[in-house]
Amino acid sequence: MTGSNDTDGRPALLLLSSDAVWTESVLDEAADLGVARLVAASGARDAVALLCGGERFSHLLLHPPAADGLLPDLIGLTVGEAESGIAMVLLGEGGAEVRRLPCGGRAILVRGLRPGWLGPALAESEAVPAGLGADVPLDDLLTALGAGRLQTRYQPVVRLADGVPLGLEALARLEHPTLGTLPPDHFVPRIEAAGFATRLARVAVRRAFAEWGGDALSGLGVRLGVNLPLEVLLLPGMVDRLETWREEADILPGRITVELTETHPVTRPDLLLPVLTRLREAGYSLAIDDVGPAMRDYQDLFALPFTAMKLDKEVVQASASSTVALRFIERATAAARQAGLLVIAEGIETAADLTRMTRLGVDAAQGFLIARPLTAVATLIWHAAWSRRHAA
Repeated sequence: MTGSNDTDGRPALLLLSSDAVWTESVLDEAADLGVARLVAASGARDAVALLCGGERFSHLLLHPPAADGLLPDLIGLTVGEAESGIAMVLLGEGGAEVRRLPCGGRAILVRGLRPGWLGPALAESEAVPAGLGADVPLDDLLTALGAGRLQTRYQPVVRLADGVPLGLEALARLEHPTLGTLPPDHFVPRIEAAGFATRLARVAVRRAFAEWGGDALSGLGVRLGVNLPLEVLLLPGMVDRLETWREEADILPGRITVELTETHPVTRPDLLLPVLTRLREAGYSLAIDDVGPAMRDYQDLFALPFTAMKLDKEVVQASASSTVALRFIERATAAARQAGLLVIAEGIETAADLTRMTRLGVDAAQGFLIARPLTAVATLIWHAAWSRRHAA
């Protein structure tokens, strides 16, 4: 979802500034431009909460001294996420360091004030390419992975009935030294296809566990979802390794959901059954990820000890206009509920998506309308803001 602009295409701006001169200039310039919306954040935490999800902005106008220690999170929520659709305009000399970051590809620096500066600044920030290429050399990816450049983002899952947060799915990002933050589709398939799926899974899961166990995230009362492809899950000794990593991070197994990502289809459920049974007996929850029309014999998996089914975001979004997609969700949801599985819809980006999934009997939702993939710090800010809003 880029969806950061209002429907008429005019800019929607978020301002974070501790400088009265810059603030006044932005307000004046925005009024002259006739922007669709301008929101002035009361502080850095407020800005992070507004950027987490739901609210849509085309630009963050940032005076870096106002970031108050949250600059990495503000970057991650805007120019650090290729899908955010949010460009950044840095106000004043303090933005020079940020502008040099690879992930600041859609960030420009405005050093001095002059009449009519805002319009060109918005246009220039949108025109700067993000710099992501589809064919990053495999050696570059493996070097970045080995150098500890894998990062974790967390995307919340909430219950539709009352909005209560249920879980956080750990999603991987890879920091390339020149291209910046790579989303999963730019490195996961390449690394797995080259035979390094186990290495990637090990690094991703251990990092998520370490951050979860050593951070306030573990106190939120939700489950941590980690992705494991079929070929990794079936490796001899994989459950033992997972248990070792979990114990190192001091996380209870009941707080973890293992999500089966179907890089390869499950053709032998009998081989998967003992692995899943052992995980369930240890206390883990188990989810079938990315369920959609392309997944053959998905209902056969319901006989295995899974606890949740996640509808693929493509079929969720297609159901807005496709009767075929809508009927698939109806059938899959009914079958999953009969098997006692929690049904989660991914890719929720609009209020209409939320309403439609609720009507179809889906239990929980995940997507940009609720929250973007967040850093650990941003997750804590989102959780506090979300909980206040839904307690009111």
